[in-house]
Amino acid sequence: MDKLVDYIQWMGDFPISMTGFLDADALVFCALSYFDFSPMFGRGTRDHKVRDCQKMIDHDQVKVMITGGDEGYPELLAAAVSSKRFGDLRMSDYRDVFRTDPPLQFSAICFHDDEEFSFLAYRGTDSSLVGWKEDFMISFTRTEAQEMALKYARRVIRPGRRWYIGGQSKGSNLALYAACLLEDKKWDQVERLYLLDGPGFCPEVMDVSLIERVDPKTVQVVPRFCVVGKLFAPKITDTRIIQSSAFTFMQHAMITWGIDHGKLALSEEHDPESLIVNRTMDEWIRDISQEERPVFIDELFGALSAGGADTLEALKAGGREGLEAILKSLNDASETTKRTLSDLPKYAMKVRIDDLRKKISDGLYEWKKKQT
Repeated sequence: MDKLVDYIQWMGDFPISMTGFLDADALVFCALSYFDFSPMFGRGTRDHKVRDCQKMIDHDQVKVMITGGDEGYPELLAAAVSSKRFGDLRMSDYRDVFRTDPPLQFSAICFHDDEEFSFLAYRGTDSSLVGWKEDFMISFTRTEAQEMALKYARRVIRPGRRWYIGGQSKGSNLALYAACLLEDKKWDQVERLYLLDGPGFCPEVMDVSLIERVDPKTVQVVPRFCVVGKLFAPKITDTRIIQSSAFTFMQHAMITWGIDHGKLALSEEHDPESLIVNRTMDEWIRDISQEERPVFIDELFGALSAGGADTLEALKAGGREGLEAILKSLNDASETTKRTLSDLPKYAMKVRIDDLRKKISDGLYEWKKKQT
């Protein structure tokens, strides 16, 4: 099974204008959105070709803004830079905004050929605690990043081009939000919306019926072990399950997704274990009231940063002192937060017991059928 880097190398000599846009291209553009292109886009700089990123590589300025490490991403950028398919494309409208209080993490970029193709890619969550807190906030409010995504799409989508929109993880949620609220005139210019393993809308916060309008143009791709893409899962008709070379939760990393002779390497069903995780998370979130969610999220992330950490990497490196600071902060938290955290293992146990009961019941049913 090939990966994205193999796809870039295999299709490298064929521009999109020759082959047409392929689903795997959407994965490449969304992967490229995770790179920090600020060294390229200084004040007054409007656009660059992808191959100009060779300067970043030569000057050791390649930085990947992604959770879980950048393994495989520098190779992907190098392959894109040296290919005709991606290297000759122009990048424009790079936006990267980060703020601690109130939390905001937003980034987007556009890719264009010299004819009429354009792709708008929203970056997913980086490794900052701010970015992760904002992800949790979609459970009780519309976020500033979502509103920024809509304004960005309204600004960059212009007539005369065939537009594609996409994002992975949080970027998928931003793409969905922007698409659902785009005016008809702008949405009519969009050929396809790609949602790559990202959460949908909390029904108490957003009218989920808005998704019906964008559904005919939407492709949703999720891995076999899918967790993030099942949170408030958007109901998309064209939903595809993709194979991955990683295990369990690490399948969320798009760099591990499979390609088969230039097409997405698909699977017929989800990993059964991931479905158990999905049910656990659904029941846990459902039983936290709308009023309790802001309190829980503020206190949880306040505790995680109590030892001075501002990223997941710093959190892991915090050692014993960092852990003690987190535990002390949680000990001083409200009863709401304490109860919410303590309830999660109970839900996990309940779901597993229910699953075991169902397996026994199904087994007895099949046994009885064989006896008759």
